[in-house]
Formats: sequence, C-alpha cells, structure tokens
Amino acid sequence: MFYVKHLHEIFRKSGADFRSYEDKKIIDRAVREVLEMEKADAEDVWKVVKPIILGDPGKKRDFEQKVVEKVVKYLVTGV
Repeated sequence: MFYVKHLHEIFRKSGADFRSYEDKKIIDRAVREVLEMEKADAEDVWKVVKPIILGDPGKKRDFEQKVVEKVVKYLVTGV
C-alpha cells in the first residue's frame, strides 16, 4: 500500500484525507479493483500504476476518474 502516497490527485478529487490510514486503505482497495489486482502485492500494483500516472495524460485522467468514483462510493456508503 506504500504507493498510495503518490496518488495526490485521487486524494484531492475524492475528498479523502491523505493522513488517514483508513482513507489510504480505501484508495488502495479502489485502485486494486480498477486494475483487477485485488490479490497482488503492493509492488506489483505499483509497477502497473506508475506508468499510468507518469504516462499519457488521457490514460491517467481515465484511471483517476475510475478510482475517484469508487473511493467516493466507499466513503459515502461505507461499503
């Protein structure tokens, strides 16, 4: 879950608190679901996330939007 510290835009757009361990867990869960990597190690998730957030702005925007939607859902519903 160490990689979530690099996802500042997702924290900002979703309203999640980057200091909250619980919110970090929610973002980690959302990222893993979007990437369909629920069971992967954090290092493996980071290997997929890093090129997305550092690469094509369109792909980054799409990824962030999908993750933010899930994060907001989790924060609102608690599910």
